[in-house]
Amino acid sequence: MKVTVNGTISKDALKVILETQKEKTKIIDEFCKENKLTQFSYKDSELEYSLDKQIKAKVEVRTND
Repeated sequence: MKVTVNGTISKDALKVILETQKEKTKIIDEFCKENKLTQFSYKDSELEYSLDKQIKAKVEVRTND
């Protein structure tokens, strides 16, 4: 996650901004999980978020002995 803040702001304002961005990422993560998305990108003036989950295929090999 990349958050860009332009200018000087107070610690309280920064906390509010980061909490807001954290909520956005939770919504994105839930949406991607529900819809089984492995890649997703979101960008606005405050937040740039990229999700890239590699799905590892589970392979089971059986032999008939």
